[in-house]
Amino acid sequence: MNKFLDKRVRPGKVHRKPPKESTRPKALEFLNECAACWNALDEARRKLRRSLMYSYGDQWGDYVTDPDTLAQITEGELIKKNGKVPLKNNMIAPILSNIDGQLRQNLLRPVCVARDQVESKVGEMMSVAIEYVHDINEMEELDSDSMRMLLNGGMTAQRIEYGVNPSKERRDVWVYPVSPSRLFFNTNLEDVRMWDLTCIGELFDMPLDEVLAHFGTTPQKKQEIREFYGNVSYTVFAGSRAMQGDEARNLSFYSPSHSNLCRVILGWKLESRDAYQWSDPERGTWGYLPFTDESRRMLDDENNRRRKEALMVKGERSKRKAEMLSQAEGEMSKRKAENGKFAPMSGTKSEPAVTASQSGANAVDDDDLLLIEYEFATERYWYYRYMTPGGDVLQEGRSPYWHGEHNYVLHLYPLIQGKLGNFVEQFIDQQRAINRTATLIDFIRGTSSKGVLVVDDDAFESMSREEVIDEYVRYNGVLFVKLKPGQSIDGVVRQYNSGAAVAGDFELLNLQLRLINDISGVNSAMQGQAPKAGTPASLYAQQTQNSSLNLKGLFDGFRTFRRRRDNKVMKTIQQFYTEAQYIEMAGIHYSDEAKWYDPEKVQNSEFDLTISEGYNTPAYQLVANDFLMELFRSNAIDVRTMLENSSYPFATRILEAIKRNEEQASKGSVMEGISPELLELAKNDASQPAEG
Repeated sequence: MNKFLDKRVRPGKVHRKPPKESTRPKALEFLNECAACWNALDEARRKLRRSLMYSYGDQWGDYVTDPDTLAQITEGELIKKNGKVPLKNNMIAPILSNIDGQLRQNLLRPVCVARDQVESKVGEMMSVAIEYVHDINEMEELDSDSMRMLLNGGMTAQRIEYGVNPSKERRDVWVYPVSPSRLFFNTNLEDVRMWDLTCIGELFDMPLDEVLAHFGTTPQKKQEIREFYGNVSYTVFAGSRAMQGDEARNLSFYSPSHSNLCRVILGWKLESRDAYQWSDPERGTWGYLPFTDESRRMLDDENNRRRKEALMVKGERSKRKAEMLSQAEGEMSKRKAENGKFAPMSGTKSEPAVTASQSGANAVDDDDLLLIEYEFATERYWYYRYMTPGGDVLQEGRSPYWHGEHNYVLHLYPLIQGKLGNFVEQFIDQQRAINRTATLIDFIRGTSSKGVLVVDDDAFESMSREEVIDEYVRYNGVLFVKLKPGQSIDGVVRQYNSGAAVAGDFELLNLQLRLINDISGVNSAMQGQAPKAGTPASLYAQQTQNSSLNLKGLFDGFRTFRRRRDNKVMKTIQQFYTEAQYIEMAGIHYSDEAKWYDPEKVQNSEFDLTISEGYNTPAYQLVANDFLMELFRSNAIDVRTMLENSSYPFATRILEAIKRNEEQASKGSVMEGISPELLELAKNDASQPAEG
């Protein structure tokens, strides 16, 4: 997996030179800051592990004190010690599966809209490129995994990079999931939009060869890396609990998860420096320059150049104006000479022409010019460092991306006044009550009498005890009983069955089952369970619609997370897609012109990105096909337009047949027509939408 910034890729735009490499003390200071952020999230990671345990693991895994030994053991071990069986009825997993199904069912796709209406085709071109990136990254599975992490931990993150993906053997834009167990960030966040994020990073564990491949740019650098990780073992890790999540539960900041791996710490920080903030009204741009005499001299030279240019332009205009005035006076004098009544009066003189030097035309006011304005300011910029646990810097620099930020997208939900919660944590107590009630009922049933036979030994004088037992359980068995006067058969042989559970236990269990559905917001209507007898269809439909409102905040927040992710994907595409290419994986609802990605058009355009309902849902395709068919029947569109925009599975084949017939007709050949089998297929499938 390509986890690192690809330094071999050169951006198409010119970036400012990064500041000088930081010294080791500064890197150590930043490493300690990252460790502090990691330690501050320990409680959040503990809640994440507990929620995952109740969702997919051992629901009796909470530790309690053993009253006999005062040792810490799990609840399951304590129940077994007391002779009970720790039963569990996982009601959380179906709730999470239902939410995952709703996320997958509501297919969403990004749509780019160019701010300039003239460049609408460019926006469609960018939409094709983003949909292509979604396809190669299997974004549906990635978003599903991010939603599970959000439900269990209240936080989810993804990382966007451009580089080589070894598993795909290609260079492209890649989106990677980020485990919350390896993520750290500044914990004084209160803005749900993450605008107050100032530090973020991730922990990586990888073999030494992979570290050398990423950072060993020279033989000397490779030797330094080997000295950094001199105690790394090359032995293969052996164990019997692989794929059980122990690595994520036992992570530490400085030590790798296994002895044969190397810990690499990536940290991004919003740093600051003294700078000149400049604004160019002529070009409509602004930015920062280092607070140095060279930067000030460069800005002043540019302004002086503009002053000289304006002075030259104004001088040329004044010179042309003087020539025009002189020419006009000559013509007036000539006319006056020809006509005596217009001759000048004696004693008067014609005013001389005003020259540029006499009128002060060479003077240029700065207020009339579009000069670069600059002032002292503090620049904030994102700076990254790849570090070893000892504080040695493997790679560092300013953000190489055009968006100027880090390459992470973080989403926290719910975040209320700086407190982070999670979805599963809300109904863990109900799940525990369900398990305890079920275990109690099972224990009562296990210790109660079930078919105990009570026999009067004196009534079976002619039979031994073994014969009585055999005859009682045998089919068509016969017992010889000698009843005493006034004695009934119930007083001789009787079987007892005690109550299987304490009164009210089943009502309590049903109550907890209802509560866990009410608290989670995923009730029976949303789960598709059959309604009670006599429930009107309209009422059940209304209940289903209303139940989805309980999760609207969750889905809308996740949609915002996806939009911020796709926005960074869009900017990364603009930066690194530097060659024209034909993206043929786009859907049929895009024009052929939009499938040709032209970097020159895209890089100079600004887009607004929105998330809309996908075109691959069966409901949308059915409505669109019906609408196109109505337009075709009313002669508003021709058959070619209808087939090009429809989603019928046979549309492409019919279009190919029509094009083939048109080519034959243009050559004067006899048209073959459409085969009867294809027409029959179109007739049968006319009302069926294509599979999404």
